[in-house]
Parts: sequence; C-alpha cells; structure tokens
Amino acid sequence: MTQTQQMVKHSAIYAFGNISRQLVGFIMLPIYTNYLTPADYGVIGLLVFVVSLFEIIFGGHMFQAVPKFYHQEEDINRKKSVVTTAFLVTSCFSGFSCFLMAWFSTPLSKIVFGDQDYSIYIVIFSALILTHALELYSLTYIRIIKKPWTFFNFNMAKLALQLGLNVYTIVILGWGLMGLALSSLISSVLISLALTTYTLYRTGFSPKKDISITILKFSWPLWISGLIGLYIGSSNKYYIRIFSSLDEVGLYELAAKFGGIVMVLIWSPFSQYWQTERFAIAKTENPYPAYSLAFRLISALLIISGIGVNIFSSTVIILMSASSFHPAINAIPFLVVASIFQSLTIFNNFSFMYTNNTLEITKNNVFTAASITILYISLIPSWGFVGASISFAAGSIAQYIYALHSANKLYALKISQTPLTIALAILSATTLLDVILVPQQVTASSIIYKIFIAAIGSILITITLFNKSELINSKDYIIPVFKKNR
Repeated sequence: MTQTQQMVKHSAIYAFGNISRQLVGFIMLPIYTNYLTPADYGVIGLLVFVVSLFEIIFGGHMFQAVPKFYHQEEDINRKKSVVTTAFLVTSCFSGFSCFLMAWFSTPLSKIVFGDQDYSIYIVIFSALILTHALELYSLTYIRIIKKPWTFFNFNMAKLALQLGLNVYTIVILGWGLMGLALSSLISSVLISLALTTYTLYRTGFSPKKDISITILKFSWPLWISGLIGLYIGSSNKYYIRIFSSLDEVGLYELAAKFGGIVMVLIWSPFSQYWQTERFAIAKTENPYPAYSLAFRLISALLIISGIGVNIFSSTVIILMSASSFHPAINAIPFLVVASIFQSLTIFNNFSFMYTNNTLEITKNNVFTAASITILYISLIPSWGFVGASISFAAGSIAQYIYALHSANKLYALKISQTPLTIALAILSATTLLDVILVPQQVTASSIIYKIFIAAIGSILITITLFNKSELINSKDYIIPVFKKNR
C-alpha cells in the first residue's frame, strides 16, 4: 500500500470513528432542543469551557509530544516507555486538577454562571478531566500503532453507551440537564477504564525519569499556547454571558456545533493520521510534494464540507429544533470560516513542532488573543452571539496569516496559498448565493437549489486545488481503498 493509499484509508476509518464520538450531539439534537432550553445549552457550553481551562492549566497534557518522541526512539521498550511515562505524569496532574475543580465548585459557579446553584454540575464535570485524558492517550497510542479498526470499535462502543444513557436519563427519567451531565460522566468513566486497560496491557508499565523530563520540556510551551488557544476559541461564551445572557450562549453553542463540523468530521480524523505520519514524512529525501498534497487534500475537504454546512444547516435546524433555537443559523457561516482557518493553522504549526520551536506557537496565540479580545469587546455588546462568531472568524484568519509567516522562516513547507484563496472565495460566493436566492422555507424546490449550488461549488473547488494529472490518477489510490474495505 502506498503512502497516499494509507493516508486515505486510515483517515477514512478515523473519520468514521471520530464521527461516532460526535454523533450523539446531532442524533440527540431534536431531544436536546425540546427537553432543554437555550439556557441549558449555554450551561453545558460554559461547563465544557471550565473543564478545558482546568485541563490546560493543571492537566499536564502531552498528547502532541507522544507521537514525536515515540517515533524518535529506536528501541521498542523505550517507545512503550514514552506512552506509559506520559500516562503516569498526566494522570497525576489530572487527578489533582479534578480535586481542585470540585473543591472550588461553589465560587467557580458564582464566577462563571453568576449563580452558585450550578456547583453540582461543576463537581460532576470535574471527573471528566481525568477520564478524557486517559481516553485521549489511549486513542493516540492506538493511532501510533496503526490500529484504525480498534480505534473505530472503541468509539462505536462509546456512541452506543452515550445514546442509551442520554435517552434513559433525559427522556425516560426526565432529568434534563442533570441527566445529560450524568450520562456524560458514566460513559466517559467506563470507556476510559476499558481503553486504559487495553493500552497498558500492550505497553506494560515502565515510566522513565529521563523521558518525563524530555517531554515536559517539550510540552510546557504548548500548555501556555493551549491556554491562550482556549481563550481564543471559548472565552467568547463567557463574554456573551456577561454582555448578554445564557440564552445567547446556548444559541452560540448550537451554532458552534454546526460550525465545528468541518473540524470534527474532516480535520480531526485527518489529523489523527497526519499527527503521527508527518514526522516520518519529514525524514524522507523530498517531503515537499507530500506536504503539498496533504495540504490541498485537507483544504478541499474542509472547504467543500464548509459549503455543505453553510447551505444545509439552516434546513436541519428548522426541521429538528424548537423555534427558540432558529436564530443560531445566523452565526454558522462565520464559525465555519473560523474552523477552516484554525485547522489549517494547526497544519502549518508542524514547522514549529519539527524544529522544536513550540514557543513560536505561544507567540502566535498571544498575538491572536490580543486581537480577538478587542473584537469580542467591540462586537459582542451590540451583536451578541453573532458578533462573537464574526470576531472568532476574523481572529482565526489573522492567526493563520501570522503562523504561516513565522513558519516559513523556520521550516517552509513550500505550499502555494493562491489555490486556497480562490477556493475560499468560492465558499463565500456559494454561501451568499444560498442566502440571497434560496428561501429559508423547507421545500422541495429550495432543497434542489441548495444541492445545485453546493455541487457547482464543490466541483470548482476540486478543479482549483488539484491539477489534471492528480485528478486523473486519484482513482489509482482511492478505488483500491474502497475495494479493500468491502
């Protein structure tokens, strides 16, 4: 199997696995939007923000370090020690973080929600700091050893468990927000235990002091960068709560669920393959064609899926949710743009990772955080959650430009940006055509118009990003993948 065939095959399997992890939110959307209020949705969004904040500050995450140092080690036992060392260090940090968040649940509830009544939810969600860390390390290891079907099976198991628990606690028992919190906790605990058992069975338990020091030195700038990145992407929810209301936080959260589809369903599965393989590709004699192909492939998938989200999300929201959630439609196109540029920024950050200049990522995020804060304060008071989405999109574009400029000085990937610019213009044009020409009402004719616009835009983007020979030869690596997976 060629490198390109493997990229397509593994990315496809990781896509299905990753989709299964995220399907709960979409499958349950009609229930969430009928059994929960926009304010409840806002509470969940802010709880996730608080958990992420504690994970980054106190969690000791080393997810990006594990693939790098695993591949750098030559001895298989040392490779396994990289995994178990990261497991141990992060488990200690995350356990402390859980305790800290639960202990200060009451003051945190007052600060975040303006009300101490939400402290019990903070206690429940605090446990997710540890369980998520165990899940992610195990899934990272499974990707490193190239077991995509094992990755897929674990994710399908979590999907089934979450769906069953959500239906039981929210619909049958009628526990509402509490039901959602408890089902998230139970499913995460069970799956993290299963994944941890699987991983440690294969690696043994052999942490090394020298490895822990090495990966800590590599990772600490990424923690600072991650904290700033969290501020960039999630602090808008807090600003919306301060300047507007929990209802508007809920509308933003729903819009973000759709706007984030391109990252969740396209970028995440691709990156789970690319995250480990990019270091191996960099060791080849001429890695630049592979960099270019990978960049154009992921750009095409991100932008084409972005067209689909922009055009069809309004139909889905109107059909599946209560009318109180419909205003969320207005923020989705801006959040799609933000997701695309955030994904491509991560792609270009490889230059910093490969040259061990991770502090540059932090500098980039500091610049972006400063810019986006001005935008949040300027636009959210007047435009609410839509202003937050516009700010996020503008900040993400600025972040990409800054990262590209800095990366080219250290380790240029030699990728032309002109095709990307044209493809983004096509994305904007199709979105405007849909807004201007197609009625918001859900009718057969409106859906046909939407399909036509999306199809034309997708074809134009494909032609823009790939040359003739690549399009002709694409069947040579795509068709065998599907044949093999029958």
